[in-house]
Amino acid sequence: MFNNILVISDNAFLCKKLENILIEKLNDEQNVNFAISPFSTINDFKGFIKSEVFILDLKNENDIHHITDKYDLVLSIHCKQFFPNNLIDRVKCINIHPGYNPINRGWYPQVFSILHNLPIGATIHEIDNKLDHGPIIDRAFVEKSIDDTSGSLYDKILEKEIELFNKNVEAILNNTYETFFPENEGNIFLKKDFNNLCKIDLQEQTTTGQFINKLRALSHKSFKNAYFIDPKSGKKVFISINIEASKD
Repeated sequence: MFNNILVISDNAFLCKKLENILIEKLNDEQNVNFAISPFSTINDFKGFIKSEVFILDLKNENDIHHITDKYDLVLSIHCKQFFPNNLIDRVKCINIHPGYNPINRGWYPQVFSILHNLPIGATIHEIDNKLDHGPIIDRAFVEKSIDDTSGSLYDKILEKEIELFNKNVEAILNNTYETFFPENEGNIFLKKDFNNLCKIDLQEQTTTGQFINKLRALSHKSFKNAYFIDPKSGKKVFISINIEASKD
């Protein structure tokens, strides 16, 4: 059984949902604390979740020592930091990943699922020294629709992550869960792959379907992702798609 649990997150919505589940499942001997990375703003979490929140930098040796001295389980909930070996070798670290491993390893899995027509889902896995690579505790597919954008598909994945966590949390907290290894190395997409994808080449020849899929993949609510360069001004011109299937 794990008694001292640390949650590190950069997603306030998901953190709130999983906090409620954790508080309900903890016994009297177990304690949980919440932290964010330097990439997030503490005010986005304060008042949104019940627990006190502090910042931890996983590149900072003092912060690593603090974690390894105090906690025996670290839960990564959409944490934007890479977990170093001197952390994962000393403390059990488990990740909730918004993709179906090993198909959707890395950054923004829903984007590349739409772009490359890959299956998508959610995974809970132990963290090892590779990105989204460790032994799998549980995973499940999410149904993807032709009218999904990055934003709408991401929302479906969040709900699946909550469902998976609720299903597995007691086994995780009691250290009674079982794991299995991914079938292969799968696909991995990095942040630089996403950044390269965002610039639209106005001279590129493609099919209408491929172009629509690219816009669907890059349209995420109010985020400004896809853009082209105005040949006259040299300024970025942002573009997204609004797509909706008929009800009949």
